[in-house]
Amino acid sequence: MPPDMLSDVPMRRFRRASLIARAALVGIALSWPTGAGLEAQAPLAGGIPGGWVEANGLYQSVSNGYGDWQGAYVRAVRPSSRDTWYADVLALQAFTERGTQVGVAQRHDWSPRVFQMIGASVGSGASIMPRLRADGVLGVRLGDRRQWQTSAGVSYVRSVTTLSDLAGVASVAWYAPRALMLETGVRLNVSRPGNIRSHRILNSVSWTPTPRRSFSARAIAGSEGWQTLRAGTTLTRFQSQEYSVAWRELVAGPVALSLQGDFYRNPFYSRSGVTLGVARYW
Repeated sequence: MPPDMLSDVPMRRFRRASLIARAALVGIALSWPTGAGLEAQAPLAGGIPGGWVEANGLYQSVSNGYGDWQGAYVRAVRPSSRDTWYADVLALQAFTERGTQVGVAQRHDWSPRVFQMIGASVGSGASIMPRLRADGVLGVRLGDRRQWQTSAGVSYVRSVTTLSDLAGVASVAWYAPRALMLETGVRLNVSRPGNIRSHRILNSVSWTPTPRRSFSARAIAGSEGWQTLRAGTTLTRFQSQEYSVAWRELVAGPVALSLQGDFYRNPFYSRSGVTLGVARYW
């Protein structure tokens, strides 16, 4: 094994496990997870107007004795004519450590074609959670029916010690006929100290065949700069891939159920599991 791929670095306790980045930036094409995909990726069934509250539980089996993942998160969403607010709380046990993270985000539509979204989250101090994460994006809708959506932004992640990530993100989404949405995006990342450069590419598709049902699939692949597994053990400069499929359906009036399956792998371990959720809409 190359020496730069598995290092004993006690001070570098930054773990690029998935946080609630995507949960806090719901609906943004380039709100990327950094590992787990902790929330269902299927769009809201039927695009129901108004707010909603959602609760989810997850379990992930991890190979090579690194410790299974389990956790829960709650999300609340409150829209208005031009603004939508998101609030999330995540409790996660991963790699034998427990942590909590709280996030908020706001989406503002400047016009029918231009929007922005900003979000921030803070961790409880566990190394599986960043101490601070901030994301911002600007999006533009193009086409005669605004069926194309382009977006670009920045992301900053600060660990509980010295590590930090600064990334640029961009994506293009097409709202195609037959209730299909196709998306591709890229994340270019620099980790410090060391100026370690990495990148990840995302492709996803979602399909809403009826107002009550939606499906989605997502694939992300590329390189990662750092991932701390436990105190004194940090992976550096490695390739990884992750895949997820999700289903969401209204089952009784304003109540929806969701199910998501995830699979992640890198040269050192693999992780797979499910997320189950229930949502209430208004």
